[in-house]
Amino acid sequence: MDNLFTLAAQIAECRELRYTPAGIPILDIMLVHESWQWENGQQCLVKLEMPARIIGKDALNWQHREQTAVEVSGFLTQKSRCYSKPVLRIQNIKEYKG
Repeated sequence: MDNLFTLAAQIAECRELRYTPAGIPILDIMLVHESWQWENGQQCLVKLEMPARIIGKDALNWQHREQTAVEVSGFLTQKSRCYSKPVLRIQNIKEYKG
């Protein structure tokens, strides 16, 4: 089974950079998206907020980048064993030029 997710969004919030016990940087961010999509032959306005996580060297590069438009791809997983809502684990991130 595939679990691939791609989204153009804006970084609304960057939380404080933290590190795993092994010294790997982790950055939790909140993405916001708004667009018009076609569904059942009609346009509908789509708005969403999605928590996301960047792990590794990209976490260092994207801290303090609120309000930056980005294109991200990765996979969806639950945040933790106790928190079952989805979070996007970002594997690729780049500035969105439109």
